[in-house]
Amino acid sequence: MLSAIVKRELIDHLLSLRFGLALVLTVGFMVLNALGFVGGSYEFRRDHYLQQVQAEQDIGRSNAQRGLWKLILHSGQKYIYKKPSPLMFCATGTNDALPERFWTQGGKSTYNSTTFYDPFVLIYWDIIDIWAPKASQLLETQAIDWVFIIGSLLSLMALLFTFDAFIGEKECGTLKLVMAQSLPRHTLLLGKFLGAMLALAIVLSLAILVNLLIVIALSQMNLGLVEAGRLIGMVGLALLYLACFVGLGLWVSIWSSNTRSSLVGVLLLWTCGVLLWPATGGALASRVLISEFEEELVLGWGFANNDTPTEQKLLDLKRKLNNRDLRKPENVRLLADAQRAVRQFKQDREDRFLAHSLGEVEKARHIVRLSPTGCFQYGMEALAGTGLTRHRSFVEQVRTYVQQFEQTMLNLDRDDPKSMHIHLVAQGLSRQKINPDTLPVFTEDMSATTLLRHAIVDVIGLFFFAMLTYMLAYRSWLRASIV
Repeated sequence: MLSAIVKRELIDHLLSLRFGLALVLTVGFMVLNALGFVGGSYEFRRDHYLQQVQAEQDIGRSNAQRGLWKLILHSGQKYIYKKPSPLMFCATGTNDALPERFWTQGGKSTYNSTTFYDPFVLIYWDIIDIWAPKASQLLETQAIDWVFIIGSLLSLMALLFTFDAFIGEKECGTLKLVMAQSLPRHTLLLGKFLGAMLALAIVLSLAILVNLLIVIALSQMNLGLVEAGRLIGMVGLALLYLACFVGLGLWVSIWSSNTRSSLVGVLLLWTCGVLLWPATGGALASRVLISEFEEELVLGWGFANNDTPTEQKLLDLKRKLNNRDLRKPENVRLLADAQRAVRQFKQDREDRFLAHSLGEVEKARHIVRLSPTGCFQYGMEALAGTGLTRHRSFVEQVRTYVQQFEQTMLNLDRDDPKSMHIHLVAQGLSRQKINPDTLPVFTEDMSATTLLRHAIVDVIGLFFFAMLTYMLAYRSWLRASIV
């Protein structure tokens, strides 16, 4: 019985004008998305990324030839770059509002004819090219990507497929005839739900197939097993998202008194849930964050501020020491302690700034997640490897890499009997050269498993919304009149 209902509903959808409209619009937008990606900035970003990574590796090789101490004090390179995602056409996210690199700040200064090298500090925001983004930039996206096409267009089509599922048959008198055949109510509801989902799945599958064929044929991008797994995950997330709107449309259709009021109801809910509510988080966050960002930039960073007690102590010590003094281990340790205090202060300041900026934006994103559209957008960004979720993952991996790199260099320093083994001071570290090929290389983990771990909250949220809307429709249908 259920299969007959699903088949009847699916055929009705396939023969309807709504299905043709949904197919034409979705495929059309997917073609635009693919052509925009092929002629867009991905290949430029990828080539630029490869060039910059090669340049940083050359810097590391040069430092290795100068001595192990140079690598330890400068982390082997100046910048650590974020690799552009090959699936950015699926969810562009907020890449342009986020830094593409981290700065391992280090330098040198001269006092009393003695050169001092400052240990690196991991800078999370590129203060040369990119300022801290406003919250609204981190919460909005205007690109014609999969998030826009599925999140806005197909969600509307899901409501249009179901807004008259019950009230339409009630007005025509067919609902009473169907129920007169001793058909369980839950079977009819499930049949209509599955019929609409199958019709939407056909539209989505054809549109995605056309999109991927254009991308693969006209671009130089190679989609491997990792990307294929992430694409499958995004398709599953899209179907879960559409299930929310199919259940919502069935619920409105059951409660409505006529098809006109049902249509008005689904359009009102779609406008509030898809257009208005996701923009609320950006509006609220921008009001809260703009002044706080500016204050943090001025007071927290203080680009030329050397008046802190820890920095002043280091400056005073540098003025007192010369090359002869630095031959004594006790003086080297004093300098190392002062360097360590300054480095810790600067790194703590960077960590506080990062926690402040991204933490406040994350609070605003939780507001957006109260809508299925918010969960869908952030989940898609996580699986595509774009947006704020990817950036937070990049931060964690860079931190781990920097710690591992420094520890590896210190282990090599311990093997040199001529070294004082005093960290953070050039005079206290090994001067021996090392093989550049032995340098640790940063490789970002963008596997489907890692990205899915960051998207799990949004997947759970979408599953909750899908179950909620279906249960609302189910409870309403159990109490609804068929006359």
